[in-house]
Amino acid sequence: MTLEQILAEAKTLPLDEQQALCDALNAWLRTRSKPLTEAEFELHLKNEGLLSEIPPPITASSAYTQRQPIRVTGKPLSETIIEERG
Repeated sequence: MTLEQILAEAKTLPLDEQQALCDALNAWLRTRSKPLTEAEFELHLKNEGLLSEIPPPITASSAYTQRQPIRVTGKPLSETIIEERG
């Protein structure tokens, strides 16, 4: 259905239903104009089938304090990015 068809259908609705449609669209636009929270985004990914489950947040600081950096060779990534932009 095209936007023109939707608008034509909306014009045939009684005034109270047109107002309800307007209110619903405004509410939907207000919620979509702000960025999703991390939890909302994870739920969206799960609903889309991109995640099978939402992992619990990491609460133990040992997961961060015991990380070991990965050694890489070559020039820094920042230099590569600058070269590709130029």
